[in-house]
Amino acid sequence: MKYVLNLDKPRRLKFGFKAIRLIREQFGDKDISELINMKLDELPKVVWAGLVWEDESLTIEKVEELIDEKVPDEYRVIDIVEVVMKAMTDQIGVGPVKKKKTTSKKQEKRLSQ
Repeated sequence: MKYVLNLDKPRRLKFGFKAIRLIREQFGDKDISELINMKLDELPKVVWAGLVWEDESLTIEKVEELIDEKVPDEYRVIDIVEVVMKAMTDQIGVGPVKKKKTTSKKQEKRLSQ
């Protein structure tokens, strides 16, 4: 498993069915692909869901503490986001939701000429 966060010890992220269920319990019916575009304050919940398979005693609060101990000396928040997103996209098989570009009637008319 190649997605590791070095917190209090090396912790391996795994986004299998248990993590998906835990994420759904935390976020409701939010589609997994929507989580790829999550808000930063949602990150500890997703990290927790990806780590709890290896340590059932972890809580969301404990994960927040572990992350905070490493930021900014060893990780930037964006570094953690990148590792988690790569793990999710690789293991679950979803990618970022791309917003559809909308064009106005005026732009469509210019493009068709």
